[in-house]
Amino acid sequence: MKIIITKDYQELSEKAAEIIIDLVKNNPSCTLGLATGSSPIGLYKNLIKAYEDGVISFKDVKSYNLDEYCELPKQHRESYY
Repeated sequence: MKIIITKDYQELSEKAAEIIIDLVKNNPSCTLGLATGSSPIGLYKNLIKAYEDGVISFKDVKSYNLDEYCELPKQHRESYY
């Protein structure tokens, strides 16, 4: 296990995004496990920016959204779909 120490949440979010961007660039059809809730919001904002800037594509990426409620319809207001 590699432990990375950062000075704050912003740096943590940027580093996490960098790791995922590198993974997707090296394996465009990778599978990601994505957490829901407020903790990874900074990470997701960085990934969105990279996508909007044309740095990365998620076209062939698959994801498992962790913390999603089992069998909850995607239209349900509590779904993270």
